[in-house]
Amino acid sequence: MNEISVPIVMSALARPPERLHEDIVVGKDIIELLAGAMYADPLTVYREYIQNAADSIEEARRQGLPLEPTPQVSVHLDHAERCVKIRDHGTGISAADFEPRLTSFGASQKRGAGLRGFRGVGRLSGLGYCQELIFRSRQEGSAKVRELRWDNRVLRERLRDANYKGSLNDLVKEVATVTTLSGTGFPPRFFEVEMRKVVRIKNDLLMNEEEIRRYLSEVAPVPFAPDFTFGPRLRTWLAEQGIAQPIELELHDGNGLVYHRARNEVVSKAGVTTFHDAECMALRNSAGELLAVGWVLDHDFIGALPGSSRLAGIRLRVGDIQVGGDQILAHLFTESRFALWAAGEFHVTHPRIVPNGRRDDFEHSATYGELLDVLRVQAKTLSQTIRDKSEDRRRKRRARLAVASAQSWLTVAKEKSTHPTIRLVASAQADAQIALVDKEAVRVVLAPELLKEVALLRGSVKKIKTNFAEQARPGRPTLGRSKAAIAAVTAILSSTSQVSKALPLAERVLQAMEATVPK
Repeated sequence: MNEISVPIVMSALARPPERLHEDIVVGKDIIELLAGAMYADPLTVYREYIQNAADSIEEARRQGLPLEPTPQVSVHLDHAERCVKIRDHGTGISAADFEPRLTSFGASQKRGAGLRGFRGVGRLSGLGYCQELIFRSRQEGSAKVRELRWDNRVLRERLRDANYKGSLNDLVKEVATVTTLSGTGFPPRFFEVEMRKVVRIKNDLLMNEEEIRRYLSEVAPVPFAPDFTFGPRLRTWLAEQGIAQPIELELHDGNGLVYHRARNEVVSKAGVTTFHDAECMALRNSAGELLAVGWVLDHDFIGALPGSSRLAGIRLRVGDIQVGGDQILAHLFTESRFALWAAGEFHVTHPRIVPNGRRDDFEHSATYGELLDVLRVQAKTLSQTIRDKSEDRRRKRRARLAVASAQSWLTVAKEKSTHPTIRLVASAQADAQIALVDKEAVRVVLAPELLKEVALLRGSVKKIKTNFAEQARPGRPTLGRSKAAIAAVTAILSSTSQVSKALPLAERVLQAMEATVPK
């Protein structure tokens, strides 16, 4: 009997996929993830609220609204009440939109609008760091102020209660209340966040004005300091590339406005790093699309910039808000440590390069990969510059040490009370050190003062050599200047960096050698 093979296509036997029939359940615990687990650094709460304030101010600019009063954003800390208040004078939120906008989750109206925040979760960041979170706002022309309060003590109790069966909707309605206030005492147009009874965390970081100011100088869209030499040129260039104007942000700590982290110089253990210039760059992919614009500061690269300066690293920004930290591009350098030797930042402008939810990196995409490829070239160039300048410093240091050594040898060679053979060896050693300086001078540019000192040393050595040549004329005694004596003295004096300590031994050896010579 002949066998018959019938192919069976398994996919033809499967049922076609169906749409889900069950309702999607979003439990109450999602709010804990959004409020507490999203961010590792407590100071991120300031970034999130400043980011929303910057969006509001940008929208006010688009609408042609006057940005008064100034500063446009203010941060007040009340240590007695453990209260933080962040207020902006942007567009504010209308009374009709106030409650639905501030109680929604992941439903921001900003997506696709070209604004900084668009996921609709950043405003919840304060829930994890205070007992009560309050939002207030008012739009131009409104007589009243709307207020929303979150009771975080009740919220935490419900989240810890395993028997609580309410949904996310039930929980929000239980812990949040909304009310209308008289507009008396409030600006005609504003939005503010107030965190009451701020928790103590990491040495009370959230109430530390110094740390807050430093943090905001890194991440916030603030202007360059007036005394930053390259600030006006960089600001003009960034504006020409479409980067929005910075905002005036005041931290009420007695030090006025917050300025960008850039400065003219920083001090570290390696010495003072002075920035000589700022190079502006526009980064494009192979298709010619603009990916990012930015700048890199030029300096001598004497070592890693100190972390306390907040200036180390090539940073990335979107909407003039920093994404990630000083190590975000470390993997692109030939040695990751070189990332902290550089200083600069790039504003990502391509719409398909998007920060992730935590803003500690970017969503992976082909376009982001293209940006990294371009930045890898820049990082490789910087790495080579660091190596080249390090090699230059090494050669210059070797030249300086050689000059110092030649000076020491020359001092011995000039001492007339010293044995002539020792003086002869010392002059030869001084000459050898001068030759080392000449060798380095071919590769690096040495300081004029150093070259002048070398010329003087060369003249002194030449004079001593001439004197020894005169003394070695036929008929003159050359006792102790045999090849053996010179070799012995050279070995003794070269065995230590402190020639003076070896002189007595060299003298005794020469005396012993001379004693063996027949008179």
